[in-house]
Amino acid sequence: MTQQLQNLHLSHNKKSSGPTSPSAAKRLYRNLSEKLKGSHSSFDEAYFFGRSDRFRKPSAMQSSDALFEAVEQQDLDAVQILLYQYSSDELDLNTPNSEGLTPLDISIMTNNVPIARLLLKAGARESPHFVSLESRAVHLSTLVQEAQRRVNELSAQTLSEGLDNSDKEKQLKAWEWRYKLYKRMKTGFEHARVPEAPANVRLSVTSSTSLTITYQEPLSVNSAVVTKYRVEWSCLKDFSLLAGEMILDNLQSQRCTISGLTTGRTYYVQVSAYNMKGWGPSQPSLPPSAAPSNWRECEGREPKHRGHIEAMERLLQQVRATHQHYSCGDTSKLQNSSRKQSVSRSLKHLFHSSNKFVKTLKRGLYVAAVFYHKDSLLVTNEDQVPIVEIDDSCTSSIMQDFLWFAKLSCMWEDVRWLRQSMSASVSSSSSTLQARQKMLAAAG
Repeated sequence: MTQQLQNLHLSHNKKSSGPTSPSAAKRLYRNLSEKLKGSHSSFDEAYFFGRSDRFRKPSAMQSSDALFEAVEQQDLDAVQILLYQYSSDELDLNTPNSEGLTPLDISIMTNNVPIARLLLKAGARESPHFVSLESRAVHLSTLVQEAQRRVNELSAQTLSEGLDNSDKEKQLKAWEWRYKLYKRMKTGFEHARVPEAPANVRLSVTSSTSLTITYQEPLSVNSAVVTKYRVEWSCLKDFSLLAGEMILDNLQSQRCTISGLTTGRTYYVQVSAYNMKGWGPSQPSLPPSAAPSNWRECEGREPKHRGHIEAMERLLQQVRATHQHYSCGDTSKLQNSSRKQSVSRSLKHLFHSSNKFVKTLKRGLYVAAVFYHKDSLLVTNEDQVPIVEIDDSCTSSIMQDFLWFAKLSCMWEDVRWLRQSMSASVSSSSSTLQARQKMLAAAG
């Protein structure tokens, strides 16, 4: 199919000098449709066909002209193939042609909704020349008048010269076809109205400084495709003073997050839709207002766990200070620093035979250490994960012991001190203390 596209010969010079002839438009329709209607049974198969020919596609200028032809001929399949095979930059999707129109302008003014939606999904925009309704109306009237003038001139020349001049007849047919196209676009523009308000506008709180608004397409677009949406928010219910607005031209995601808001302040939000006739009425959100907040900070209460870590640290320091087996802080720091310096040396015993590590697991309690870096795992000399036995029997309070060991993992540097502290209590008949002493011994 790409080879057939190369035979289109749609040049930009030809486009600027006059309208594309009906024969060229028919060739485009044949070339892009034969693969769909002939050897391929579905559009998906044509996609796979195009994928193999991506490196033999024609120039960007030819593909851009081909897209204009496909949109003017209202050939949905051809537009789909071109948008699949080329990027928006290769197609010059938002560059107006010599008539000042973009592909999206043609599709929405002829009210071809399927093609317009395809172009919008690909990132198409309306012509920047249409800054107002008046400028669009004047531009369309000028195109219609120019096409009609050329038709009248060529008709007079054809009648005066007879039937011998086939070139003039081709030009006449081309301008007649172009005149009908512009008339259809002008009629579509005149009959269109602004869209209705967006449907199902919903407002929700997403953080202490942001709100999220969702919406759906208006129930009636009034003969013109919606090309963008506007979200407005204000601290006043009547929107007499806006706090901000956002224009959304990406129609794929019909949601918008408003960030940078003040926590606790009430904001009203409304959404409106836009088509070629202008902005439609605004639709207030449901609920009509919301205040960015955090459930932890509601009613001015402090977070439940604020200051708990500091309080626990103070309690631990008090226990350390009063315990007779706890050495001074300087000695502890020296011991910790010396232990950190000897980590590399202390790991060497993992690679030597030792009776400390368990090779065969039986019923009981064990603790395993897993050291890994990317895809590498540290194992013992026997190619096993280091596993140390805690006890050959299971306690009745295994879950409580596990939770206690999980807390212990947050303070490995104090294991030696805890083991010394509990040694005095090991003579107790408490099975819980004995089990936890064994855990400390295994961890140390």
